[in-house]
Amino acid sequence: MRPLKLTMCGFGPYAGTQELDLEALGRSGLYLITGDTGAGKTTIFDAITFALFGEASGDYREARMLRSKYAKDDAPTYVELTFSNGGKVYHVRRNPEYERAKTRGIGFTKQSADAVLTLPDGSVVTKLKDVDKAIREIIGLNREQFSQVAMISQGDFRRLLQADTKERQKIFRDIFGTSLYLTLQNRLKENAGELRDQRNQAARSIEQYIDGILCKEDSPLAADVQRAKAGLLPIADITDLIDRLLLEDSNTQAALDTQLQIVESKTEQITSKLTQAQSYQNAKQALERRETLEKEQAAELEQAEIQLKSAQATIAEQEALGKQITEIELRLPSFDELDAKQADLRQKESERNCAEHDQLSAQEQKMVLSDEITALREEMKTLQNAEAEKEKLAAQRQQLMDRSAKFGALISDLDTFHTQKEALKQKQAAYLDAAAESARLLQVYEAKNRAFLDEQAGILASILHDGIPCPVCGSSVHPHLAVLSENAPSEADVNKAKREYDRAQKMTEQASSDANRQNGIVSSAEASISSEITALLPDTPFGDAQDSAQEQTVILTEQIAQLDDRIADCESKTKRHTALDSLISKKETELGEVEKKLAASREQYAALTVSIANLEQEITALTMKLPFADKASAVAGKSALESRLKALKETLADTENAVNHHRETLAGLRATIEQLRKQLAHGTDADAEQLESEKMNLTTQKNAITTAQKSIHTRITTNESARKNISKRCGEMEQLENKYAWVKALSETANGNISGKEKIMLETYIQTTYFDRILERANVRLQKMSGGQYDLKRRAAAGNKQSQSGLELDIIDHMNATERSVNTLSGGEAFLASLSLALGLSDEVQMSTGIRLDTLFVDEGFGSLDSEALSKAYTTLSTLTEGHRLVGIISHVSELKERIDKQIVVTKNKTGDSKAVIVV
Repeated sequence: MRPLKLTMCGFGPYAGTQELDLEALGRSGLYLITGDTGAGKTTIFDAITFALFGEASGDYREARMLRSKYAKDDAPTYVELTFSNGGKVYHVRRNPEYERAKTRGIGFTKQSADAVLTLPDGSVVTKLKDVDKAIREIIGLNREQFSQVAMISQGDFRRLLQADTKERQKIFRDIFGTSLYLTLQNRLKENAGELRDQRNQAARSIEQYIDGILCKEDSPLAADVQRAKAGLLPIADITDLIDRLLLEDSNTQAALDTQLQIVESKTEQITSKLTQAQSYQNAKQALERRETLEKEQAAELEQAEIQLKSAQATIAEQEALGKQITEIELRLPSFDELDAKQADLRQKESERNCAEHDQLSAQEQKMVLSDEITALREEMKTLQNAEAEKEKLAAQRQQLMDRSAKFGALISDLDTFHTQKEALKQKQAAYLDAAAESARLLQVYEAKNRAFLDEQAGILASILHDGIPCPVCGSSVHPHLAVLSENAPSEADVNKAKREYDRAQKMTEQASSDANRQNGIVSSAEASISSEITALLPDTPFGDAQDSAQEQTVILTEQIAQLDDRIADCESKTKRHTALDSLISKKETELGEVEKKLAASREQYAALTVSIANLEQEITALTMKLPFADKASAVAGKSALESRLKALKETLADTENAVNHHRETLAGLRATIEQLRKQLAHGTDADAEQLESEKMNLTTQKNAITTAQKSIHTRITTNESARKNISKRCGEMEQLENKYAWVKALSETANGNISGKEKIMLETYIQTTYFDRILERANVRLQKMSGGQYDLKRRAAAGNKQSQSGLELDIIDHMNATERSVNTLSGGEAFLASLSLALGLSDEVQMSTGIRLDTLFVDEGFGSLDSEALSKAYTTLSTLTEGHRLVGIISHVSELKERIDKQIVVTKNKTGDSKAVIVV
């Protein structure tokens, strides 16, 4: 994939339309994106990523945040990208969701996110989901994978370098799609857990069935049942025990059935005799009771007939009362008319009182509102200049903020300078120590060399023998041989001293180079800081600058805080001015409503006064015509007459009913007495108590037999069910145990939980293959950039066997033959290692997926490198451009600006927005 042309409008810091013809940068080589801090260098990467995937390149920038704050309210926000892939050219246009000014009326409306993709054949794809799917199919990567392998930012690949196994698992899972192995691990773990629970459940179920075995207390098998419940019998013995219990209870049940039949037969005979005896006694007692009642009813009938004659004598009085009641009923409507007029009078008097109250309340509200409006207008006059004062104070505050930022930068630069100066002292001390050691070893070497030369005669004499010619004089006789001293050094000792001196001399030269390079850094920093001090603190010595800058920062902070308070006060006044304007308008509206209410209440009061006078005259005339004071008195008189009439009628009716009732009752009693006498004449008497006692004894025997049968039936049913379920569950548990054993072993292997071994999961094991290939590719570049000093290596053994491992990373230092954690690298070394790892990752992804990325982007990090490391990093990145690949670098490092001719220069305008220019 290669970007050809990029257009941004209202995007990030680019307020207007910004077009970049990326084809002008060529088809291969390095190019630099440089410019002011915060001008929008990384936004170019964001725009490319957003055009492709609808998201920015970094996780901390969301699509809805990409609308330019410098864009006009009615200006659009969109990104257009023309790119080639596989020899074909595509064009995509995409806009985020944002608020824009309405085309009609005032206010804002939401512009929904949208995307359009034009394919090489001219066909168009619309809708966000369809465009997103098409882009992923064309490029073969999603946004996260594209950011990992095509857009390398310092924070992202530094995170990959220092991540632990757990973090790298997630990174590689997203890139290489190893989540299916994680799914397999989790599914095996879940299956093992489910099988374990099923096995345990089956075991608990068997225990519950055994615990539910029933046995009578006096059974000879009771002891064996207790042993079974305690888990002391094997399953085969338990099932045999249940069979014996069932046989025992079956025999007992047959004997009880025979006993029950005998008892039920005897009970039927006694019940028949008892029924006959009870019928005779009941008839005898009933006859006695009814003969007594017959005498009582005859006396009551005689008394009721006397009361009936007395009630019949009041019939004439009842007729007179009826006439009086009718006369009162004819007068009642007039009382209703009187009540209606009196109620109307009370209603109108109440309404007049309300009208009077409303009139007084409206007058009071009118006075209060008039006073409030006057006071609010006076207050509003005092707040007219608050907005202008706020703008003036805001300008002063911005000036103080800018100056405070400069002092903050100066303090930071001074802190860095002191750190660099301390490092210079350490490097100078290291150089002096190395020089002293080199001088000492030189003396040792020279002394051994001289001693070795001085002892050459002795060495030669040690190999001469009579008859052998001397290699110096040729004589075969050696009367006076030179003697070799005891402390004479050998040639090997001299060579060893020479090697030690040479090695010390190289270390001295390296220390000298380090000290000179650090001295240059300190001198450059001191010159730069001196310029800042001259501009910010004229006539201030270099040594006093930090304290002076800190004092100025404190002063500026206090001044800014004071301005903030004043600005806040102005904002409060402005809000109050706006609120007062609205409040006065509201109060004036309320005053108009109150005045209308006052006029209406006055008119209502006058009309109600006239109506009340007319009603009072009508009520007086009507009252004089009625015999009662009111309807209630008339109704009470009518009610008293009706009560008297009702009582007389009820008494007459009650006495008539009583006479008829007593006559009917007496006739019924005499008929029943005759029937009972006939029944007793044909019946026989027996001892009912004796029969009842015999029946109760038989019932007790039957209940005891039935209770015993129920207990036996319960035991038989329970034990049969237990035997059946125990056999069934035993078979199930055996199958579950076998299946659980091999699934558990498989799960522990896949999840890296084998006891005593390193915890490497299946997914991690797969990822180590990718990781090893990544490191192999990364080390090719790291060796070049570190001068052969460093190699990255996957840690072979875990630090412990409790945590997940397999993707830990170490660094091999070939200078001192050590192997240590990557977290011990310095800032510059970590950058080189991180960059190498990121490039290795990019290569591996492309090799694994077959995806070809013709453009690569690297974001920042070069400022932490010295000139030598920077040169090696530059050379390494240059090799990436082989094979028609274009590599873009974001950096403000001046040395890169001098080395890289092709550049995209981003600058800030005075208005705050940015522009970008391609320089070739």
